Amino acid sequence: MLVVLLSGAFAAMIMSIGLSWQAYQPLPYPQSDKLVWLQGDMLDEHDKAIMENAISTPVAWQLAQDKQLFDKASAVLYSHSLLRGSVVEPRIETTYVSDDFFSLFNIALKEGRWFSQSNELGTAPNEVVVTECFVQQYFPDENIIEQSIQLDDRRYIVVGVVACDESEPQLYQSNRMSEVFLPFAQMMGERITGMDHLAVRSDLFLAGRIKQENAQLQLMLLQAQFQAAFEQAQLEQGISGRATLRFSLSPLADKLKGQLRTTTQWLAFAGVGLLVITLVNAFSLYLLDFKAKQNQLALAIVLGAKRGNLQLEQWRYIALIFLFASLLAIGIANAGIWLMLFWSKETLAHAVWLTLPWWSCLLVVVFAQLCALVFVKLAMSQVSFKDIRSQLSGSGKGQVKQLPKAMSQALLGLQIGVGIVTMSFAFWLLSYFGGQLNTSSGFNSNNLYFVELQQSNYDRSSDAIQARYNQAIINLSALRQLPSVESAALAGVLPHEFVFLEPLSLVDDGSDSVVAYLQLSGPNYFSTSGLRFIAGGGFSEDDLAINSSGKKVVLNQLLAQRLGVTAADIGMTIYDRNQRPITLVGIVENTFSHTSQAQALAYLPFNFISGNILVRAKAGEELDLHTVTALYKQQNPSQSILKLVDIKLRMQQLNKTAKLSFLAGLMIALMMLIQVIAGMYGLLGYLAILNAPVFNIKRLVGAKVRDVLIEQCWSRASLVLVAVVIAVFLSLVVASMFGILSPLLGIYLLFSIVLVGCIVLVLELHHVTKQI
Repeated sequence: MLVVLLSGAFAAMIMSIGLSWQAYQPLPYPQSDKLVWLQGDMLDEHDKAIMENAISTPVAWQLAQDKQLFDKASAVLYSHSLLRGSVVEPRIETTYVSDDFFSLFNIALKEGRWFSQSNELGTAPNEVVVTECFVQQYFPDENIIEQSIQLDDRRYIVVGVVACDESEPQLYQSNRMSEVFLPFAQMMGERITGMDHLAVRSDLFLAGRIKQENAQLQLMLLQAQFQAAFEQAQLEQGISGRATLRFSLSPLADKLKGQLRTTTQWLAFAGVGLLVITLVNAFSLYLLDFKAKQNQLALAIVLGAKRGNLQLEQWRYIALIFLFASLLAIGIANAGIWLMLFWSKETLAHAVWLTLPWWSCLLVVVFAQLCALVFVKLAMSQVSFKDIRSQLSGSGKGQVKQLPKAMSQALLGLQIGVGIVTMSFAFWLLSYFGGQLNTSSGFNSNNLYFVELQQSNYDRSSDAIQARYNQAIINLSALRQLPSVESAALAGVLPHEFVFLEPLSLVDDGSDSVVAYLQLSGPNYFSTSGLRFIAGGGFSEDDLAINSSGKKVVLNQLLAQRLGVTAADIGMTIYDRNQRPITLVGIVENTFSHTSQAQALAYLPFNFISGNILVRAKAGEELDLHTVTALYKQQNPSQSILKLVDIKLRMQQLNKTAKLSFLAGLMIALMMLIQVIAGMYGLLGYLAILNAPVFNIKRLVGAKVRDVLIEQCWSRASLVLVAVVIAVFLSLVVASMFGILSPLLGIYLLFSIVLVGCIVLVLELHHVTKQI
């Protein structure tokens, strides 16, 4: 049991060291200390964030070329395209980058060249650079250089092939690997329009190597220009918004390793607590065992043994135990890292970078041996061999074998304090992530699919909208006729995704507007998705007519609360971003995901800017990409499916981080509980055995069993009280550091205090009763 407990604590130590090294070591790029990314936020009139990572293509394009701000910089836009040439056209991960992207991040060119540089609008060449992985998967037996490939409706010439490795920074999605790189200038067209300034995007980034002198001042000057262009664009589009943009430069390491650093902090805290209480338990048990062998040591001295030889013998004994535990810990730590990689690949940026450095394992082995040496030194210091006769004559008496009172009190107090603090945070982790796992997504993801149409034309002319309207209705009708389909409805994005923004107000001047996320949905959307109405209803077929005069909106609970709207207000008038009146027709439950939590959400009738459809299959049936693609091609051969999303699988993927954190909290709580019970059971048991002669003397002079038990309980209660005061203070400090100071944590702290206190008193009563 001692080896198991020690190996678990040492494994946590190895993982903490390894993860901390990965989290805080420099990025593997040239001059990584100067690498930054542009963090943009859209704020309302109260300086509250409406949208994070809110930058537009003109901002990224112009800042990337500002040589007063950056030595090198690249705008980066993540996208998808379909590779034409087969029946089921594969979706390709495409990334638009500026000239300096490849040299900034040490992306190696294997053959060919980079695409031609162009910083002039409207002159971007139709050239692409592809990765080795792309070539191996789609053109394994061909010389790809100077070949033509078609992505969506455009053809490109492949001019270079780059290495397929982990050097590409994961700015957008964890472990997303780009397959094709395109010139960012192609995103800009021939000129910058007002809509370009308004179109802030969450998949757009700017990264670069900063010039240290006056960087923030230069950014502030440029921010004023971008804000003026943003406000002018709102006026041109008839939008009376008061949103402002704010930009700041943050270290790129914080962007790439922020989640890992948070995880590392929690693990380090739990690991230190586990290590401390494990060493306390190990030392207390070893010291008591050492004291019980005191007569043997005294006899050995009489027979001529040297103190140094006895100490060496003791060190060999305990060092072997610690060595075995540390070696076992190395295996456990490697298994833990593998499990972390398996669980967090989709949620933790650059998870593949996680490895245990060899020196962390060596460090723990050395630390374990030092602990063994300290144990022996401290144990030997508690034994005096000056008066051998006294040692031998008293060797069988309990008082000689007893620990010094100060040491026994310190050991018990340390166990109690560390156990309270660590268990309270473990219970908080269990509660927080358990609550997330039990939070309903708001919709029924079983047999639910999202069909996203590949689309490059977003023209808003009446003819273009009419054409998309006709095609969407045809696709919707065809899907509903599939034998495996139960229902289908038009939908702009996935039910749990938040992309577009829409300010809503209760007054026609927009003075009290609340900015919410926007979902575009058609009739039967709520019944298909499984979203339940709290009040009112959804949209009808008439609401989808292009020239429909009736404007309607459905709010979710969170947005209704922020606007001060209740079920009694169904039918009231609300005003959109252009102060046009729209009618409130329903309130539905919140949608929830573990990455973005619940957000204020408004549902408006589908406007046919896109042609995406939400589909629910019948129980036991599945949709596959080949079937849906064939169906769409039958309706219109020019149509292509960008992706078919199984929403249940997607939600399970989003749950992985919460599940891992929940399991980690459960494991920490159980290990701490085992450590506290095991350590206190052994220590209190030994102390009770060694104090048995004292208990018997008290009984002989007239004390009752109840009196002895009450006396011992009061003695332990006073120690628990002191430990509780220290534990509460330490818990407040740690909670403030992690930003989780809340009444809920106080409840779990109180629960841990009661639990540990009960454990102490029950064990004390158990052991003392056995000895009386």
